[in-house]
Amino acid sequence: MRWLIINLFLIFLIAPLMADSVRGKVNKGNEYYKQGKYEQALAQYQDALLDDPLNETAIFNKGNALYKLKKYKEAIEAYQKVVGSENLNLSARAFYNIGNCYFQENKLKESIEAYKKALELNPDDYQAKYNLELARARLKEMADKQQQQNKDQNKPPEPSEFAKKLKKQAEKLVDQRRYKDAYDLMMQGLQKDKTVVAFQSFIKRIKDVVDILGGQEL
Repeated sequence: MRWLIINLFLIFLIAPLMADSVRGKVNKGNEYYKQGKYEQALAQYQDALLDDPLNETAIFNKGNALYKLKKYKEAIEAYQKVVGSENLNLSARAFYNIGNCYFQENKLKESIEAYKKALELNPDDYQAKYNLELARARLKEMADKQQQQNKDQNKPPEPSEFAKKLKKQAEKLVDQRRYKDAYDLMMQGLQKDKTVVAFQSFIKRIKDVVDILGGQEL
């Protein structure tokens, strides 16, 4: 079984004019993140966003922390805020991560669309290509499984011994042209044993004859 490629990279603040408080909080959050302390990392990113609500670095890294905490819906909301960034690589990674979030939620159609958008911005992203094909394969697998389940549900049940004996009795009545008696026998048997429905086509043929004859025997 193939597994989803998950590669959430952190963005580091390098702009010299960035306020020290914001840079410090983001970098502190990154330290927590690398230590696997995602709750603490999230708190630092959120604190940084209080000072600079439009800071793409803090927003993106916040999405990563939320992803690690399996808060996929909230992570998507964070990533969506940077998909229109002038930094095309950042926007591509955001779409890639959105695809991973949707995949984890088993929303495969949405994940496929996100991966496709990531590849539009970065056609050489082999991880996005891999995950796109994985999502497509998983979607097809689910569709095939659902189709098989539908077939199984529509498949008539295996008739019981009672049902088989009942049909033989009805066939004898048909041979005697006692169509209505045969039909009534099958319908009464159906009320007692649901597996008699396995002979639904036989019951319908008798019913058609009864209807044509107006309920009268020959």
